Amino acid sequence: MPGAATNEAFELPGTIAGLWNLCALAPFRSRAAYLEAAALCGKFAVRRLNTVQREYIRELTALVEAYEDKNDEGGKVLAQLRRLAHA
Repeated sequence: MPGAATNEAFELPGTIAGLWNLCALAPFRSRAAYLEAAALCGKFAVRRLNTVQREYIRELTALVEAYEDKNDEGGKVLAQLRRLAHA
């Protein structure tokens, strides 16, 4: 997953406004937007998250999953996140 190795150097915003600046919570209109969101999901992996961040990643993950289901991506991002969570 792009960027997953640099999780320590990436500072996650602690507010919903800051998180929305990274990626708006709306259905993806292109594969490029999906890939950007997928990379962002990896930056949330194996971190301590505040309540706002947890809610945001829950919604972002749902959007990624919906895109994968609709576009036959095979759950690539969610499978990668599960592997990270159990590492």
